Amino acid sequence: MKRLWTIISILALANVLALGGVVGWLQTSGRLNKDRMQRLRELFAPTIAEEAKAKEAEAAKLAEEKKKAEEETKSARPPITAADRLDLSAKGEEVRRQRMASLEKQVESLKNSLQMERELLDKERAKLTADTTAFNAMRKKIADDEGSAQFKKTLGTLSDLKPDQAKKTLKEMLAMKPASTGDGQSFASGTDLVVSYLNAMDGRTRGKIVDQFIQDDPKLAADLLERLRTRGLAVRAPEVSAK
Repeated sequence: MKRLWTIISILALANVLALGGVVGWLQTSGRLNKDRMQRLRELFAPTIAEEAKAKEAEAAKLAEEKKKAEEETKSARPPITAADRLDLSAKGEEVRRQRMASLEKQVESLKNSLQMERELLDKERAKLTADTTAFNAMRKKIADDEGSAQFKKTLGTLSDLKPDQAKKTLKEMLAMKPASTGDGQSFASGTDLVVSYLNAMDGRTRGKIVDQFIQDDPKLAADLLERLRTRGLAVRAPEVSAK
């Protein structure tokens, strides 16, 4: 037991000496003086709870002072007179009037734009209707023309001719203004008539005649082939007489 107390005493003395050494070192190194010792005692004097309570009290005091200052500033403003109120009201009314005028102008502009778009759509619709009517009429005319008895007779005769003779005959037809076929039907141009005959021929006969056109006038042959390809698909522009 005596030995235990001796050990405790030695440890306590060692801690005291160590603490004294630290304090002495702080003093000699210029890190500790009387004022700092006082601040340390003040820092550790209150408990953590007491320090938190003091901070809350300080914050509440600052908030109260701020609110009081705002009220004093507000009460220091001069009151608004009746004339000032009328002036402010007039200015507000003018702003509202300008906004309303701007909105009305925008609405009118939108109405005009819609009206223009509606008129454009009406024109496009009318044009589409006219094109459709012309297309249907053309298809019907082609069917009627190629189905007439006189057309079939002439087609048979052309098919029986030699290819070079048939080509010469068709080339003469290109510059003609076709007359009535005898069945109340007629073609718009000589080119339409020639293309109709070529279209109605069987493939072998047509190929031989087109070959004759290619040898004689490749440009004309190409035009006739293109007209065959697009036959009945669109309303063509006015024909130009072939030389």
